Amino acid sequence: MTSGSRSRHLARAEEPRLGGSPEPESADGAAAAMPSSPLRVAVVCSSNQNRSMEAHNILSKRGFSVRSFGTGTHVKLPGPAPDKPNVYDFKTTYDQMYNDLLRKDKELYTQNGILHMLDRNKRIKPRPERFQNCKDLFDLILTCEERVYDQVVEDLNSREQETCQPVHVINVDIQDNHEEATLGAFLICELCQCIQHTEDMENEIDELLQEFEEKSGRAFLHTVCFY
Repeated sequence: MTSGSRSRHLARAEEPRLGGSPEPESADGAAAAMPSSPLRVAVVCSSNQNRSMEAHNILSKRGFSVRSFGTGTHVKLPGPAPDKPNVYDFKTTYDQMYNDLLRKDKELYTQNGILHMLDRNKRIKPRPERFQNCKDLFDLILTCEERVYDQVVEDLNSREQETCQPVHVINVDIQDNHEEATLGAFLICELCQCIQHTEDMENEIDELLQEFEEKSGRAFLHTVCFY
């Protein structure tokens, strides 16, 4: 794995602050730096339930072209004990999971927020999706833990290259709980907004990621794959 954001950079006194207009010579402000088409963004966690769906929800509300995925072989949700998770196939709809857990223990799954999460999920799309089964092209793929990042990069590198179009894969570790998922989703959204407004993503992204590392106190992994 490569980690472009790890390399050190010179001081960037003239660099715009997060969310600001990219360059003063852009007479139209931020709009002048928008690319001709919006970023195609994918957000990926393990089960496409909590972290990726919270980011999907926020990015969608901000107008991004976004999809979300998991990389696991099955969907796992917390159960009555740590060694007794609820395990589902990726073909199972969020509504089916909701009704199953409602039947099993409404009080438990209401209290731990799982039913609320599933209710949100089914309003966004019908069912979880597995990244390895998607052949759509993205400009930016954001993963929520290093293991998922490795799985995404491994899958992309195993595919036959056809267009040589670059895709930036960025990981930011987000703990798999509701509070961290919300904080992580806003961080991902801010990062996507800044990348969307860069005039030269290929050359500016490493410095942008370092700035986000310093601001958020989180370490980012970054590599470029090709379709």
